[in-house]
Amino acid sequence: MTGRELGLGALAMALAAAVLSVALGIVAAEPVSRALASNQPEREVVTAYGVETIAYATVRRDDGTYRRMLVSRDSLAAVMGDGSLPDGTRILMETYYQPGRLGTVFHKRKVDGAWHYGSFPAASPDLSVAPRASCLTCHAHAAETDFTFTLPSLEAVAGGAAASDFTCGRGGRSPCNLRTYLEGALP
Repeated sequence: MTGRELGLGALAMALAAAVLSVALGIVAAEPVSRALASNQPEREVVTAYGVETIAYATVRRDDGTYRRMLVSRDSLAAVMGDGSLPDGTRILMETYYQPGRLGTVFHKRKVDGAWHYGSFPAASPDLSVAPRASCLTCHAHAAETDFTFTLPSLEAVAGGAAASDFTCGRGGRSPCNLRTYLEGALP
């Protein structure tokens, strides 16, 4: 194969990837951003943690802190909208204790029907997970949404809605009541 043929092949593959991205409504935000040429909502793709994730919700607090919720691309594709998430689902939560200053990244993955949890400083990604009683104690308040407070937002984005952005009246690490998460997922 000549260099010209290889170049044309790479161009064809890049064009096919771009068409697929537009069809899926997904664009890269980090490290590159671009606008969609369709009526699909823009999807922010984050690749900072060794797995490609899509931002699906931002939960703001009255004290100025916020959490940005991410889901792995393959997990988003597997969301069925039936109130539960399949095994293998990976969700990450970036915590911002000061505007623009990323703190700890908490994450969970569903393994054999149960959630396993982990966390890491943003500069040192570590996606290992294990059953953790302290995490499950908090998430038990979201048992009706598969132990995932933001499941309504995740299901909405999987169905084609834009990422949700809403405010919870509680400060710190206290979870909001489930009604806040349900209403936050509404357009």
